Amino acid sequence: MANNNRVELNGNLGQDAKTIESNGKKFISLNLATTDSYKDEAGNWHDKETLWHEVLVFRPAAIQFAKDLKKGDRVEVIGSLSYRPFKDEQGYTRNQATIIAGYVQKVTFEKKDKSEDEAISQAFAAQSQ
Repeated sequence: MANNNRVELNGNLGQDAKTIESNGKKFISLNLATTDSYKDEAGNWHDKETLWHEVLVFRPAAIQFAKDLKKGDRVEVIGSLSYRPFKDEQGYTRNQATIIAGYVQKVTFEKKDKSEDEAISQAFAAQSQ
């Protein structure tokens, strides 16, 4: 079976993970903010509009991890899109997209050692000769 509905996002949480119980089932709700950026012709970086995504986590292994996530944590989410209808203020039926996450991971950044940067530069220089 083909998996044609795959979503992969990296972003920051807007609030702590929220555990919800409904009909005897437990799941986690996350609010994920993503902001893309681009480089202009002068080489300056600019942020685009921040987008907010609703993420639901149902898999028990992913719930065990996601329940401890906090506001501001940088996370990677992989899942699929699900749409549910709702009525807007004017009474029109609209669809809201929600990401059903099968995988959630906290992303941490480690500073590179300057000697590693120097070794990489030396390797490129040696390769060019």
